[in-house]
Amino acid sequence: MKKRIMSIALVAVLAVGLTACGGGETASTPDTKEETTAAVSDTVSGGEAGGKVAIKMATGGQDTLPSYAAVIDVIADIEAADSNVAFEYYGARQLGDDDAILQQVMSGTLQMGGLGASTLSTYTNLMDAFTIPFLISDYDIEREAMKSEEAQAIFDKIEEDLGVKVLASYDSGMRHLANNTRPITSVEDMKGLKMRVVPTDSLIDSFTAMGANPSTMNYGEIYTGLQNKIIDGEEINITSIYSEKHYEVLKYFTEIGLYPFETVIVCNADWFNSLSPEVQQELEEGFTKGYDYVFDKYLKDAEAKGYEAMENAGVEVNKIEDVTEFKAAVSDVVEQYKNQDPLIKAFVEMVEGIE
Repeated sequence: MKKRIMSIALVAVLAVGLTACGGGETASTPDTKEETTAAVSDTVSGGEAGGKVAIKMATGGQDTLPSYAAVIDVIADIEAADSNVAFEYYGARQLGDDDAILQQVMSGTLQMGGLGASTLSTYTNLMDAFTIPFLISDYDIEREAMKSEEAQAIFDKIEEDLGVKVLASYDSGMRHLANNTRPITSVEDMKGLKMRVVPTDSLIDSFTAMGANPSTMNYGEIYTGLQNKIIDGEEINITSIYSEKHYEVLKYFTEIGLYPFETVIVCNADWFNSLSPEVQQELEEGFTKGYDYVFDKYLKDAEAKGYEAMENAGVEVNKIEDVTEFKAAVSDVVEQYKNQDPLIKAFVEMVEGIE
């Protein structure tokens, strides 16, 4: 019940929240964060709550994002099914940003987390498979690709190397371009723009290849960075423009379909493997179902709200129908990252074969 009460409270305040994937405008509640983190540390290995396995789960973004809205639904489904588990859910960065959540899951002080997949790039290059520009720019292709054996092989290797089990990979929306300098209609328009990118080598190199000056500014600083002209723009998903209110500080938005912003649902592997087969099955099946919640229930509506907010704010929107020039600009980078690991290469070739 504690999780449900907290979730309802979180949803009630989402309209004024300014945080999103990967670090946001407003962080955890300062007065309670240290107490909450300490409480999580006290129940590391799956204690019991009323005879059930107690699971504390934290996410690194607002619950308005499709991925985290789906997480709340999954938790409700699992608990409503006379489950063997009881969740305490800490959304909207209550236990820290994506980096902090991942560190807590890896160390075992937090059992489960939801965070941007790119956060894992600090520890492994395998996540580059999911940020290769223009590889996946269609949601139907993504749905098939992220449930493939090739994607699972990457997740299995991450579990082996990092002790982090990926239960599911959701999406908070395709990434596009937004800035305050000029409309982007060609690669030439990218030249000289200081663009905030997700801090992964593949994206830094890709934006450099397109002539931009990539910045890895913390996500929580982007709103003021745009407002104060510290950066010219960003690669961003429409859902985050909406949840972060970036439409208030942007002039131009270019729909281009760079890559999908994967959000992974992770848990400490040692903890998961200590659970009974019944509980493992509940968690795996429940969070796999959440993938359909993302696409069938939340993503389309969230993107529609983002477009409406941009229109109302006077943001100029354009769409690049033919991305051939952009793909050519990053082709060498794509080949470099495609071939850096056999698992990445297998994933890329599988995606390229989807019709």
